Amino acid sequence: MTTRRPTGRPESGFTLTELLVTIVILGIVGVLLPKAIVLGLKFTAGTQKRVAATAAAGTLGRYFYGDVQSAVAVTTGPACGVTDVIVHLARPGTDVVYTYDRPTGALNRVTCTPGGVVTTPLGRFDPTAPTRPVTLSCGAETSCTSPMEVTLTVQSDPATPPTALTAVRRASAS
Repeated sequence: MTTRRPTGRPESGFTLTELLVTIVILGIVGVLLPKAIVLGLKFTAGTQKRVAATAAAGTLGRYFYGDVQSAVAVTTGPACGVTDVIVHLARPGTDVVYTYDRPTGALNRVTCTPGGVVTTPLGRFDPTAPTRPVTLSCGAETSCTSPMEVTLTVQSDPATPPTALTAVRRASAS
């Protein structure tokens, strides 16, 4: 008895056409994937900077209103050894200074008391920004609508409008 081999059985494997299509698709994916990864990383870095700047502005607001309400004088003069001052809020026995360190992008609140100096980091802004992200709009050398107002302008992202933080002092230097 002889055994017959089945005829018409397909061969296992890929055809030349299938192999060429696979190579072309892998080539396209291989070219586009690195570009997509780089774009994603750039987007993530930008998002992180915006989130950090928004958090810094929120923290600034939490401290700023109370500091201004208790201030008897508002200047931009140095205090506590800090020379790059955004605003200097003086009150009896305590000075509070807001400062921005351009090389690091750090926004700090410095409290000076007879017992010592305490620096509170408020957050970080993009240090490559062309202008200082937090500026004193009125309240010291620049007059406000009301002489008791102090306004800081926060520009955390050049593509968005600035935010004005305005607080009213309760005390006066009389």
